[in-house]
Amino acid sequence: MTRYRHAIWDWNGTLLDDFDITARITIDALAELGSIEVTPEQVRDHYCRPLDGYFSRLLGRDVTEDDLRHLGLRYDMRYRDMMHELSLASDAIVAIEVIGQKATQSLLSMAPHDQLNTLVDLHGLRPRFRLIEGFRGTGHPTKRESLVNHCAALGLEDHSLCLIGDTVDDHDAAAAAGIGSILVATGMQSRRRLESTGAPVVDSLSEAAAFFVAQ
Repeated sequence: MTRYRHAIWDWNGTLLDDFDITARITIDALAELGSIEVTPEQVRDHYCRPLDGYFSRLLGRDVTEDDLRHLGLRYDMRYRDMMHELSLASDAIVAIEVIGQKATQSLLSMAPHDQLNTLVDLHGLRPRFRLIEGFRGTGHPTKRESLVNHCAALGLEDHSLCLIGDTVDDHDAAAAAGIGSILVATGMQSRRRLESTGAPVVDSLSEAAAFFVAQ
């Protein structure tokens, strides 16, 4: 049986309850490009990284560089304006405390590093995590390289690590890094898509924490 000793938390859509705002910003920006009937359910069904495939599906055509620039600028501007009003998932603190009784924890996000640190401090979470890393690069890559580097920085044995996230990309990154994953179906992707990975899928962070400590 796997014995996890360290949890790597995802941020957006996992610990931070920001799906509704993320979907709303995306839907509004897509409408400005002519796709006027996108729903939150479609956002969950089509979300993937790299983001060009995701946006192409929602637009119904191949996304252009100008489209990506427009969508990125709109998202960054509106998210920055609203991010200080966002709450953690309702059971985020409880889940962190449950895992903290058994294991160390860190935080890895594809959100900009400075933005991530601002929100972590806003919610008073910094003492909970051994390492906090956001994305310092450019573009919209997958999480794989960031996770491999994060694991190397932790210096722990791979079999003791588990990523808790909300997307297929989180699972794929964990598989590429040789570590476990638990997916929560309250974020960016539907339960149906998460279950297609074969990873454990739960309906709350409390369930994710319970699964983690039971291993």
